[in-house]
Amino acid sequence: MMRRSLGYSGALLALALVGCDGDAADGGEHGQAGGEVGCVSDLEFFQKEISLAFMETDCMTCHNPQGLAKASKLVLASPGETGYLQTNFDALKDIAAYERDGVSVLLLKPSAGVDHGGGKRFATDDPRYQALVELVARFDDPVVCDAGQAPEAGLLGKVKLIDLPATLRKIKLQLVGALPEPDELEAVAEGGEAALDARVAAYLEEDAFYDVLRRWYNDAFLTDKYVRGDEATNLLDGDAFPGRHYYRDLPEDTEEGQLARQWANRSVAREPLELIAHVVRNNRPFTEILTADYMLLNPFSAKVYGASVRFDDPLDPSEFHEAKLPSMPHAGVLTSPMFLNRYPTTPTNRNRHRSRMVYKFFLATDILEKAERPVDPTTIRDHNPTMNNPQCTICHAAVDPIAGAFQNWTDKGRFEPPDMGWFADMLPPGFGEADIPPDDWSHSLQWLAQQLVRDERFALSAVQSVYEGLVGRPVVKNPTDQSDPRFEGKLAFYNLEQAFLRQATDAFIAADYNLKVIVPLVVKSPFYRAEDVDGADEAETVALEPLGTMRLLTPEELDMRLIATMGRPWQRRVVERNFLLSSQEYRFFYGGIDSDNITTRISEPNGIMANIQLRMANEMACYTVANDLRLAPEERFLFPHVETTYTPEDDNGFPVPQAEEAIRRNIRYLHHRLLGEVLVPGDEQEEATFLLFLQTWREGYQAVANGQINRDLPSHCQGRYDFWSNEDLPDAERLVRDDRYTVRAWMAVVTYLLADWRFLYHQ
Repeated sequence: MMRRSLGYSGALLALALVGCDGDAADGGEHGQAGGEVGCVSDLEFFQKEISLAFMETDCMTCHNPQGLAKASKLVLASPGETGYLQTNFDALKDIAAYERDGVSVLLLKPSAGVDHGGGKRFATDDPRYQALVELVARFDDPVVCDAGQAPEAGLLGKVKLIDLPATLRKIKLQLVGALPEPDELEAVAEGGEAALDARVAAYLEEDAFYDVLRRWYNDAFLTDKYVRGDEATNLLDGDAFPGRHYYRDLPEDTEEGQLARQWANRSVAREPLELIAHVVRNNRPFTEILTADYMLLNPFSAKVYGASVRFDDPLDPSEFHEAKLPSMPHAGVLTSPMFLNRYPTTPTNRNRHRSRMVYKFFLATDILEKAERPVDPTTIRDHNPTMNNPQCTICHAAVDPIAGAFQNWTDKGRFEPPDMGWFADMLPPGFGEADIPPDDWSHSLQWLAQQLVRDERFALSAVQSVYEGLVGRPVVKNPTDQSDPRFEGKLAFYNLEQAFLRQATDAFIAADYNLKVIVPLVVKSPFYRAEDVDGADEAETVALEPLGTMRLLTPEELDMRLIATMGRPWQRRVVERNFLLSSQEYRFFYGGIDSDNITTRISEPNGIMANIQLRMANEMACYTVANDLRLAPEERFLFPHVETTYTPEDDNGFPVPQAEEAIRRNIRYLHHRLLGEVLVPGDEQEEATFLLFLQTWREGYQAVANGQINRDLPSHCQGRYDFWSNEDLPDAERLVRDDRYTVRAWMAVVTYLLADWRFLYHQ
């Protein structure tokens, strides 16, 4: 397993916290943040004054694993590689130990004091040379910055966090689409983080969480491209899988026929996502998503693949079992027909696209970042440049061996070893420095899977996937533009986030790769709980800007929130289309994806989204208020404290104190239920909402009395049927009239709250 130097995460954390806000230590008064001189750790000095200043744009051109200086003692990792900063710091430290006439080779080489293949890079009076002088001095006499009571002593100490009950509400809505019960909130308020951990652990056992987990990974894999119609089963080779369309011969008037048509294709399409859910649900090491020597099949996909599996209920699509297909060397997701089809190959691509996705999904590495510089095609005259030209090999030396590991799988994902072996004009199949042994060629992806899960980047990729799913944004990239006035702040946050991710990675590995341990670590962190900053200057505010999870809810998340708070989704009746989830309604307009043509979610709101939000708020108020008020108070989602007869004033315009207090109490209840706000009596938010109710009621009540407005509610707003059963209600249980205009006044209140950014955003 690739291991970094001990203390790397701690060094980065000190870099981010103390380097911006700590006290100066001996030998370390270089650099500023927030207008104050502070201790600059050796790693931070190297990062800012060496790596970003010139090494990545100059030295790294030749000193990389495929460059002209690949045979030298100094070989540098690129910014696209995990842990590159520490790797390069250690590499320079090793080189600096070599001296000639008492001067470090690290100083002599670039200044042409000794022979240097790259020639003279700068003179001894150049600031770059002076930076190397200080770095060598730091190697001899390391600067140790006292982190104090980190993280409280540094930047994170200035972050204001939401309290634990609010954190519980936030995470339960996100993971399982439900509001916490009062006893849960009380337990967390009294029991602290330990109680929060216990509740989060319980949520991770609920089925709803696995729907969320599948969505997180589909946003990466995009295998739901095939979930519609016969798109998944059509990809399977007819000779290899003769049962792929078995359901077409079943009678449509039978339960099996109806279910098979609905679930066979869907089950095949979602097999790689189900495997991930299966591994996590059963507390297996997450490495099994690649090393699994089986597929996960339910009664319908088992028939498609012709697998002999016994099920307790042959019509239950949620019953999955592990199964092995004959003559297929399974390697988890890597050999899933859906994964292989989603990332196909061509005669010229030769599995390189698949290799790139392996790096992206399972090694937390964007391989294209290794060559983020212009390439002049007129200079590429080599025979087979992908093996011989440094401008090409910087990527191909990493990509091509993994591409070769896919040698036995066709463009359609069928296991079919090539008769002539792998291409001789490419690097041998393998991973890193290792080639696949000849005895393993027939099951090359199984060999690759074992190598991947031993690489620490695999663990980091899993941590990043959970982290990004919870905070709702990608991990920030290493800033490189030092002319950016916000550079210092961006760099501080990058280091802060990287330190946290590495600590979480260590915990994940220590827990035998149990993915569930990552969630509470993120949930308790400032990256999830940040609400505001206190006492931070402008530079520190920039540094902390990405903290927290303030972002627009996705269509799926907003749908979950509506069901949790309002008791139903945004649709007229249960048999009709869901406005947020249907591709024929607002799913794509509201930022959703189809995993095919639309693969990136829209996270920044626009005018169309704003109009959808207003329509949702208006229609949800229409659909729910009367239906809620027709129920007994103990069964209501929204109005446990009022009745339709409760008016703030009597017919003579005099206040009705008891009714007004009940109305205000229900307003506070709605603010808490819908927005998570805990209001005390007399709060200005309560007052604003009450005035909305009062003014709406006054105008409407008078209009009803004057015959200007119908006493009956609009048809869609009447409480005439039970949503989930789709059954019409007896006349005695319906609520269709609004003689006092209180129902419509409450609709105005609910519309107002549902359109509030606190309902629409993950906060």
